[in-house]
Amino acid sequence: MTDYSSEEDVKIKFLLPFLRERGYKDKDIKFNVAIDVHEGRKKRTIFADAIVFSSTSASAAPIVMCETKAPTEILGREAREQAISYARLFPKIVPLTLLTNGHQTQVFHTVTKERVPNLPARADLGKDLLKFVLPAAEIDSLREQAKHELFIIDDVRTFKTLLKSCHAEIRNNEGLDPAAAFDEMSKLMFCKLYEEKENARGNRFRLSVLDESMERLGVNVADQIFDEAKQSRTYAGLFAPNAVIELKPRTVRKIVSILESYDLGLTAFDVKGEAFEYFLGDTFTGGLGEYFTPRNVVEFMVEAVDLRIGERIIDPFCGTGGFLIYAFEIVGEKIRLNEFSDDEKKRWRFELSSRCLYGTDWKERTSQACKMNMMVHGDGSSGIFKHDGFINIPAIIEEDTFHVCITNPPFGSFETNPTVLGNYVLGAGRASQDRVILAIERCLKLVKPGGKIAIVVIDGVLNNRSTDYVRNHIRQNAWVLGVVSLNAETFQGYGARAKTSVLFLKRKEVTDGGTQQPIFMAIARSTGLAPNGEMIPGNVLPEILLDYREFLRGGAAGRNSESWIVDGIGDRLDAEAYAPSANRRTEVTGPRRSVLRSLDALRENAITLNHIEEELAAVRYNPRQLRGVILEVSERVKLSPETTYKLLGVRWWGAGVFVREEKLGKQIKAKSLFRVKAGSLIYNRLFAFRGSFAVVPPELDGLYVSGEFPTFAAVEESNSSALVIRYLVHTLNSPQHLEVVDRLSTGSTKTSRNRFNEQLLLDMTIDFPATDEDLHAVVRLLDAAGELRSEIENLTLSVKSLKDGVFQLLPNPQGAVTSKPSN
Repeated sequence: MTDYSSEEDVKIKFLLPFLRERGYKDKDIKFNVAIDVHEGRKKRTIFADAIVFSSTSASAAPIVMCETKAPTEILGREAREQAISYARLFPKIVPLTLLTNGHQTQVFHTVTKERVPNLPARADLGKDLLKFVLPAAEIDSLREQAKHELFIIDDVRTFKTLLKSCHAEIRNNEGLDPAAAFDEMSKLMFCKLYEEKENARGNRFRLSVLDESMERLGVNVADQIFDEAKQSRTYAGLFAPNAVIELKPRTVRKIVSILESYDLGLTAFDVKGEAFEYFLGDTFTGGLGEYFTPRNVVEFMVEAVDLRIGERIIDPFCGTGGFLIYAFEIVGEKIRLNEFSDDEKKRWRFELSSRCLYGTDWKERTSQACKMNMMVHGDGSSGIFKHDGFINIPAIIEEDTFHVCITNPPFGSFETNPTVLGNYVLGAGRASQDRVILAIERCLKLVKPGGKIAIVVIDGVLNNRSTDYVRNHIRQNAWVLGVVSLNAETFQGYGARAKTSVLFLKRKEVTDGGTQQPIFMAIARSTGLAPNGEMIPGNVLPEILLDYREFLRGGAAGRNSESWIVDGIGDRLDAEAYAPSANRRTEVTGPRRSVLRSLDALRENAITLNHIEEELAAVRYNPRQLRGVILEVSERVKLSPETTYKLLGVRWWGAGVFVREEKLGKQIKAKSLFRVKAGSLIYNRLFAFRGSFAVVPPELDGLYVSGEFPTFAAVEESNSSALVIRYLVHTLNSPQHLEVVDRLSTGSTKTSRNRFNEQLLLDMTIDFPATDEDLHAVVRLLDAAGELRSEIENLTLSVKSLKDGVFQLLPNPQGAVTSKPSN
């Protein structure tokens, strides 16, 4: 993969070759094209990184607007909206928008904002696409919207800064923790919103009014507004009846002075919403991360269920409301783009705000945060309740009444209420039940037959033997549409370490014996989140979404991501159990092919093993201290602030080296890193006792590690050097040698006790085969044994799937619903 160090690198080294490959000529491309934009008194000059024209003539129409980003930048929502706005603001709207950071490329229809799989080839495009399909009025409308969205990007940054200033003021003056400070901040924001909406002409949320009322009447006008707002029918339930503003008068005065000049009532909902969501995330991930789902996951799940106008949507464990907020935005945009009359659009917007979105959370703080979040996004807050998500609210939230359920249920907690347990098939007769398991049944109960469900589940529910009864319940009551495995880092930043997947279900019209149709599966190697919760480049969920939509339309998966289609499943439901070993982008037609493929590989490995074992009968070993076998090699590199560095890690139990994260030099605390070479022995000093010894593979040559990952090369350069390193890795990862490593490790704390430094490694004595021929034979045996182990694991899974498929061919017991097996 080409290494890009800057946005200019992406433009020259990636974009130009990419466009040439698609048939676009250099002479038709113009770089850094200036566009003047006016909205009211605001004026900006923006620069399109590159625009591809239909020809070199002065009247040529633009075809593709290209926005390039630095390789470390995230191709998220803000970048996408900015790029599309630029394309709409060009004197002639550019029909296609391309966004890239060199490692990921996204292409959109500028008019609809719809993502397309790839940039069309030049030969497939006409000279001017838009003039044939859009009237002038529609083009003007799009341009006005683009101007609005462009200036919103600046407003969002301003509003984020404003909210953080208020929050910091409360924390500094009152000594409150972030969550408690958020509570008080919410009360004052609520007062301001209330005044702007209900008392626009006599707005009392002003510093002059506050000071005058205190001086003349001894009344804190903020307290008065808060009491009035709590009694308003519109905002009933947002705060407890006895809630009060628990801030010092000087703190209230400071917050009013910060907020009074910013008109929230006139501020676009997307400005308030995005800034408030940022504020929520910054607050709640500081200790209440269980209530917050990363935006990348939220957008993926909501867009995957294909929401429609008028559908009733519920999140029974809504937390701060991420799913409902994005659902509100998606459906609101569909209403805006639909060919309704103005009166119809108004009616549907009211319907969306008041009758389509529902959520419950049993914590007062989070249900309150969700209501406020909905309010600043444009409303829908009337459907949010402080309530147990497993219990109905009569005439409001009941079973069999919703079209869509999207949720991320609580992990690591158990339901012990016997009344609640007795209401569920998966809870009846038990003293306790994992709430994630109950949540699956709850979602199935809430939606109507044919209703859609998107739910985050821990992988143990999908693959543990002890939860096979849960999977049976899912198969009997729902069509499994898709299973998308999320990488382990997805929720680590929010305090959850469990491996998770997204499960897409459709409730069956009639419960049956568990028949299933073809199922979409994918493995997300990165969801664009670092272990600390920070956004990083590399999110593959948008690519998986393209594949999933194609699958739902009846097409094949796997064109843009690691996805495939399974026609027939066994007991397990996790994507890993059905991942094709050779190529994850091929379609799986059933477990029988997997069994045959694994058997062939087993035969080959068994023949190899038998042959090698004969050679090993006479192998002799000589003890050698590693100090005379390997030497530490290190190439220290001083960090450059604006250069991107790919940092490596070593997985446990001999699972190899991987790219752990990408960071700019200025984001790394150390002043230098170490560059690694392919073929080197590498290990993690802190987790050596867990088998973190590996060989650096060729594809990771030249990448970087910290000082916690020392690297070694063979002392003697020879044809056997690579064999020496491979032999050492196999040997050091063996149980008997890891026991020695653990015993020798040193440290003064529980965390550091197992640190295994370089000198301890070099002091070890290990038995080596006496000759190069013996060394070659032993390494071949160890390599083949590793491959055999992998094939046995694949075969075990495949045989289980095959056996389950054969069971489906047996006659059904009397009284059972008959069904045709899917493979």
